[in-house]
Amino acid sequence: MRRSILVVALVAAAAASTAFAAPETVRIGQTVQGELTASDSPRDDGGVSRDYKVDARSGQFLIVSLTSEDFDGIVTVFNPDRTKAIENDDRTDGNLNPLAVAETAQDGSYTIRVGSLGTGEESMGKYTLKVMAFSE
Repeated sequence: MRRSILVVALVAAAAASTAFAAPETVRIGQTVQGELTASDSPRDDGGVSRDYKVDARSGQFLIVSLTSEDFDGIVTVFNPDRTKAIENDDRTDGNLNPLAVAETAQDGSYTIRVGSLGTGEESMGKYTLKVMAFSE
């Protein structure tokens, strides 16, 4: 019985150590200074990521800009139903800072995923995230 309790306690501790923080809320028009670290969510293709939530109205264009001198970034915007709206990893040839524009089809909470490409130290560092919106 003691062995079973110890196993359950170890499994619970391991699960707690791999849990990631809830997404931070960002407002339209806000600029966020952040840093990707080894404690952020791992990406399937290497690198790490951190999520942000933003509330938007139907018919807006969300404009998401990510800049970093420390890593090659990637931005993904997810619709309220968690389907991918857009993903971008390079603004232009030679500019590794992503810029994503997503048209919102419904009112709700959209997820912005800030991520890095690469592995190890090359996938971590400081960044600036800007979230803007345009409505016709």
